[in-house]
Amino acid sequence: MDYVTMRGLFFAPPDRPRPADPPAGREPSPARALRDAMEPLACLSIWSPEAAEGYARLGLDDYFAAYVRERTAPLGTPPTAVAVAALGVFAPDLVGPEYEAGVAAVPLADLVRVRIDAPGATLRRLLGDVDAEAASVVEGLRRGIDAADSTARLLFTGLTTEPWPTDPLAGVVHACHVLREHRGDSHLAVCAVDGLDAVQMNVLTELWCGYPLGAYTASRGWGPEQIDAAVARLRDRGLVEEDRLSAAGLRHRADLEGRTDAMQQSVVEAIGPDLPGITKQLDDWSDALIALDAAPSDPAKRLAG
Repeated sequence: MDYVTMRGLFFAPPDRPRPADPPAGREPSPARALRDAMEPLACLSIWSPEAAEGYARLGLDDYFAAYVRERTAPLGTPPTAVAVAALGVFAPDLVGPEYEAGVAAVPLADLVRVRIDAPGATLRRLLGDVDAEAASVVEGLRRGIDAADSTARLLFTGLTTEPWPTDPLAGVVHACHVLREHRGDSHLAVCAVDGLDAVQMNVLTELWCGYPLGAYTASRGWGPEQIDAAVARLRDRGLVEEDRLSAAGLRHRADLEGRTDAMQQSVVEAIGPDLPGITKQLDDWSDALIALDAAPSDPAKRLAG
């Protein structure tokens, strides 16, 4: 799938109105508010046109393969099953071949260099000279990264071993990417302890964030039969009724979110009193990216990741 096609799929406006008050957006914790504020910025590591051009110059013009490879790059070049498991919520039949194609197409160090550096050029082109503000934000985020617990957080830990970009705007994107993977690794751990498989995780997340049942899960490569089976298991647990989270499901999903927040408490404490200001600045920049059509505009996508 080339960049233009992939972008067209994920940047398309919602095919139906999203809920005005999805559960994921209600009274977010400081950790959750930071995550939502930085999501579009973090995803410039995915959506940067300059990155797409860089991968193509290296010989990787299948952009979905580039996405899978750049996300798994912090692990090095593990067996396909390990790379798929690290991503957590994607169907193996979807991402396994893409991972292998990316591995075959581009040397790891070259791909990582593009992923780290190119988003800075995108951000500079779109936002202009915000270097001073960026440097201040990065300083605070790096305190959080340095204090973060790396236990069982493989993508996060791998990212911390990569070279830090010299461009402060690239540094903003990289810091957001690193912390995004920390929360993602943490959430996968929480869900695994809860007994959820990958399809069930997707279903709970889509209903929590305002997607209709099955929409987000299907975009991760799961088929109708797999989705129906996952929904049936969640109904058996009393977490889903009809096509929405039950009252028990809302409480349960909120508890999963709270446990994820707890796994990021060291990040919140290390950033300290600067956190509200940093969150506000990241939120403003992310809103600007959406307004400039540089990040998906679907509010459910921003909440779901």
